[in-house]
Amino acid sequence: MKKLYIFLVIVILGLVYFLYILKTSKEVIKIGFVGALSAKYSDLGNPMMNGIILAFEEEKYEINGKKIELIFKDDKKDEEVNRQIVNDFISQGIKIVMGNVTSSMSKISMSIINKHKDMFMISAASASNEFSGIDDQFFRVHVANNEQRFSTFTKYIKDNNFKKIYGIYDPGNITYTKDYLENFEKSFISNGGENFIKYAKTDENLDDLVFDINNSNPDLILLCANSVDAARVVQYLRMKGVQTQIASSEWGMTPAFIENTGKYSEGIIFNIDYDEDSKSEDFINFSKKFRLKYQMEPSLFASKGYELARIVIELLKMGEQTELKRNLLIKKEFKGLQGDIIFDKYGDVIRKFNTFKVINGKFEKVE
Repeated sequence: MKKLYIFLVIVILGLVYFLYILKTSKEVIKIGFVGALSAKYSDLGNPMMNGIILAFEEEKYEINGKKIELIFKDDKKDEEVNRQIVNDFISQGIKIVMGNVTSSMSKISMSIINKHKDMFMISAASASNEFSGIDDQFFRVHVANNEQRFSTFTKYIKDNNFKKIYGIYDPGNITYTKDYLENFEKSFISNGGENFIKYAKTDENLDDLVFDINNSNPDLILLCANSVDAARVVQYLRMKGVQTQIASSEWGMTPAFIENTGKYSEGIIFNIDYDEDSKSEDFINFSKKFRLKYQMEPSLFASKGYELARIVIELLKMGEQTELKRNLLIKKEFKGLQGDIIFDKYGDVIRKFNTFKVINGKFEKVE
């Protein structure tokens, strides 16, 4: 009898302990990030990751009583690696994916994620206009490469009497880079400009590129490439005596561009929806927190990674992780670090752009 009593006590205590653990254990929401965290595209991926981490740390990795687990994966700018990562996310039951860093890799991820209507993918950098106007599972905080996005830039180019434009793009991310040049050209023509002289690639023989530019005699070289390749091309052109004005996409506007280009960065023009000297209180507070944590200034991509994460956090507070798309389309408007972020019904946004020029080794607003 005594043994039975002891046994029952043990069973009851065990049951009580089990129920306690069950009650106190919290549901875990896994969120995946896939993007370039190594090699030359890492100057986008790593700042984004840092911005995302900062945002979730502010929530102590917990939303509505549920724990948040972030899973960061490096796509290595490799299509097959990227597919494996996304499929692994799906096998783990992950419903929210942040990424990719480049439009070419986002295209791969989207081809898989769009088959799962309960998933939600949001990017801080993918800007290809190829993704616009489609009702799918893909959203972004970066403006698409459409004619509207280039309106202020083409006006600046025309007002400064640049007429003959020579385009150069990075073929490693062609979904974004060539798309950028093509849509800039459309905007330029619709505002009274001329067709581009030529489209060249950053991986061409640079001596041949110098020769062709000298023969073409453009007023402006428009370069769309990552900061490493952009710096390499700019430096080589200047060293070979090409003094033509150069403008670059926002992709190249990172501290690494000036570091790698040195004195040859002087005078390069950028058009971007970001101002590192913004007086916005939200941006100033974010910058302080970022500097304190990482001992460096936040870049455009750190800022957009943080904004992306804050949007995901706000949507999770509104409802279940499988309802993010529905809730985003209901709310539509979110507070960004430098102004409101307003989504249309296809997940594209409109933001204000400014023109900058490198002056005395710093990005200075020239408008």
